[in-house]
Amino acid sequence: MVDITDPKGAKREIEQEAYRYYEQLSGVTLARRADGSFQPQGHNDALDAFRHAYTSGRVTQIALGQQWLARRFGDDAEIGPAHPNDPYEHRMDLWNNEAGRRIGDDTSGSDALAREAYAALQRGELVTGLHDPRLRQLFPDDPRLRLPQGHPQRELVTSDDVDRINQDVSRVQDQSRERYPDQHPDRAYFDALRRQLPAEVSDTKVAEVLLAAKSAGIERVDQLGAVALRGDQIFVAGTTPGFRAQVDASAPAPDMRDTVYQTDQHNLVRAYEEQARPQQLLQQTPGR
Repeated sequence: MVDITDPKGAKREIEQEAYRYYEQLSGVTLARRADGSFQPQGHNDALDAFRHAYTSGRVTQIALGQQWLARRFGDDAEIGPAHPNDPYEHRMDLWNNEAGRRIGDDTSGSDALAREAYAALQRGELVTGLHDPRLRQLFPDDPRLRLPQGHPQRELVTSDDVDRINQDVSRVQDQSRERYPDQHPDRAYFDALRRQLPAEVSDTKVAEVLLAAKSAGIERVDQLGAVALRGDQIFVAGTTPGFRAQVDASAPAPDMRDTVYQTDQHNLVRAYEEQARPQQLLQQTPGR
């Protein structure tokens, strides 16, 4: 049994489990030492994401739901001068730690945890690189983000910084579970946008894109053209030249309920305008 009262020893043991499971589930052969144990490997990539999620999830299971202990286990690896990292690398690790804790809460045993963590990786629920737009939504007013590369304070975070990042991680991950209403009249429009955007763009953000596109004059799914994520921006083009929308993928998205409500209000206004238009044209006809 892993002894989490010895954090360093527990981390090494659980990481070995994570490497073994990743090798089994992915089919990728990982590097080993002469004694057969796995070498430390994976940096800001899929293996890194899985390792963080699995490790935090396993500590959560062993700690029997003591989230504070599992959170401290992951947070302590980010805080202070012993752990300098790119600011977004801290955010990536904390994101995957929280995702792993949630999986650990919902599973029992290492096998189930590993399968669910790998499935989350494949679904795009884990962050596998520093350019993921979700990372820009986490503590965006952090003054360290404005410091130049190489500044001695840029790569350090405090316990207060980690708490703030974790708050935003929890908020954004909660939003990622929200789904667009199945019976909504714009469901086909939402699905068309969803298919053209990568998995790391949440349904909550896709709903925001839908409203922005409608507000820009792309009212129906048959008027929808190309949709693309470029850097931190989502671009939507209509089939009619000149109709286009742009949404910041890195900005926090409104709650799904608020966006759906605003979309419904937009649709009501548009329906009223369409209904009133024939009467307005009649009133403008010469001789009347």
